[in-house]
Amino acid sequence: MGLQQIRNGLHALFVTVGLSLTVYIAASAFGYVKNSSVHYSIFILGSCIMASLLALRDLSDERINNNQKSFFYLRSAVTVIAAIGSVFSMGYITLHAIELERTQPFFNDTDLVIGWIMMISILALTLIHWGWLLTSVIALAILYFFVGHTFTNPLFMTPKYDHGFIMNYIGLGTNQGFYYLAQIASDQIYFLIIYAAVLLGVGMLNMVLEIGKVTGRHLPGGAAGPAVLGSGIVSSIMGQAVSNVVLTGRLTIPMMKRYGYSASMAGSIEATASTAGQIMPPVMGLAAFIIASFVNRPYIEVALMALIPGLLYIVGVSFSVGIFARKHRLPRLKEKVESEMIWRLLPTFLVSFGIVLWLLLGYRSPAIAGLWGIISALGMSWLQGKYRPSYASLKAALNDGLFLVSIMSLLLIAIGPLGQVMITTNLSGKLGAMLVHYLPDTQILLLLGTMVVSLILGMGMPTPVAYIIVALALVPFMQQIGIPQLQAHFFVFYFAVFSTLTPPVAVSVLAAAKLSGAKFSETAVDSMKIACTTFIIPFAFVFRPELMSFPDVTAVTLATAVLILLMQLTISAANYGYFLKDLVIVERILLWTAFVSLFAYLAELGDLWLWLGIGIVALQFAYGMLRRFQDRGIRLN
Repeated sequence: MGLQQIRNGLHALFVTVGLSLTVYIAASAFGYVKNSSVHYSIFILGSCIMASLLALRDLSDERINNNQKSFFYLRSAVTVIAAIGSVFSMGYITLHAIELERTQPFFNDTDLVIGWIMMISILALTLIHWGWLLTSVIALAILYFFVGHTFTNPLFMTPKYDHGFIMNYIGLGTNQGFYYLAQIASDQIYFLIIYAAVLLGVGMLNMVLEIGKVTGRHLPGGAAGPAVLGSGIVSSIMGQAVSNVVLTGRLTIPMMKRYGYSASMAGSIEATASTAGQIMPPVMGLAAFIIASFVNRPYIEVALMALIPGLLYIVGVSFSVGIFARKHRLPRLKEKVESEMIWRLLPTFLVSFGIVLWLLLGYRSPAIAGLWGIISALGMSWLQGKYRPSYASLKAALNDGLFLVSIMSLLLIAIGPLGQVMITTNLSGKLGAMLVHYLPDTQILLLLGTMVVSLILGMGMPTPVAYIIVALALVPFMQQIGIPQLQAHFFVFYFAVFSTLTPPVAVSVLAAAKLSGAKFSETAVDSMKIACTTFIIPFAFVFRPELMSFPDVTAVTLATAVLILLMQLTISAANYGYFLKDLVIVERILLWTAFVSLFAYLAELGDLWLWLGIGIVALQFAYGMLRRFQDRGIRLN
């Protein structure tokens, strides 16, 4: 049997297992699965099989394409061992799930050996698919569980736990550890991820980029329109910043460069726009489901609370891009808009997404909502005329959906022990106590310190992992200084997301820089300039919780939103040196001063700061208008 036949066989087996698991999850969504221990064991087993087949398929592709990466044979050996170990151990646990749940934590020697095999093999699969950084963090957390009692520092010393007790919390007990977030993966995100892949398969990516072109034809620097609008919409469905940069950036970045944007600016616009999907409902980088679990609130309530801050993020990015475009006199977009595509495909998106949203607002499970979203999107796609998706497109969408759901499920399964260790050993509370001890006793300074720590802890991590780490480490600390639980979770979540844009790692920026051909350092600086408008939003909903009151919008909510918009406009103008006209350095300093004043008012440091900030902005606006009238008068003469 040739390599290509082996590869095809692995792919066919992957699809078969994926479809079988999908049917099983659908049955569980309708209540046909009763025992949770067996159910989640089967889900983890299926996810491990799919992740193993994916890894073996990737190795086959390397051989077939004669593009073997470093340590090929070592990686092959690790993959085979991880595949055998994960399937064997999870198969054993699935067969004995009820007994293990009943006897925990008093396991026999065979159970403990199986637990070690499960732990090592799942970590190996995580290493293969998610890299050494994430795997190392999880492994160190588990190691701390075993050796924490040897620490001499009393703050971080733990009791000496029995090995059976530890393995129970790692996952052998079938309701902790690797099972900690498995229920979110199977019961909530599974069909929403596949729904997102189906939308892309029926042509939604091209449609939203065309909608972005419509916007770009009416605004200076309009080539950024498809990136800001299109990438924002697509990433809000996909919920992953880096993958969205790769998916849409290959189309939007070349277009922006053709219309005068520098390579670094084009890459930074795509990176910041794609990051919008991490904080915009409905998916929010999967973290919305985890936040809902932590605060014990329905998912749809969490998603609705995130709507106004998410919209402010997109507006802030738009301000930065628009002012940059006017500063550099960039033209409007002249690309032809395929209007027929928009009108043919828009009903598919609106109807299917409307059904998903209606079901979620009715407090139906995300699994049921995702299932109906898939069915309605496929049904509506038959009405798209010449834009009806081909069989190949739908097949590719199915493959992409199964791929995404398998690696995202593996991610949530793998990080379960990390969260479990933080809770069981009270490591999160200890970190909070340390921060209270070392940071100054002023709320705004404490929040700034929390922001820095969140950015550091989130570096290089996938969004759900970054959020879980900073939430477990910092939310108890924030609650100690008087911040409500929900606002505390959202605060650290936002900065965990922003860590994809901040050096030195900045994974979204790195992906965009590779696509644009720009230097990473230049793209990172441009990204930070754009993101300045968005860093104020987490502080805003801490000091002004009414920002998270949607759909109960009040006059106070609107006034706060207007304040944030003014701050975003001010900092954008100061950063890029343009406010109705090109600014000299003194004018830019004045606008930075106005921004700081408005921020001081936002932080409840006194009403005087509001009037100072508004006064500076008003004077600068009046002077800018005067200069414009003078310039027009000179041209008329």
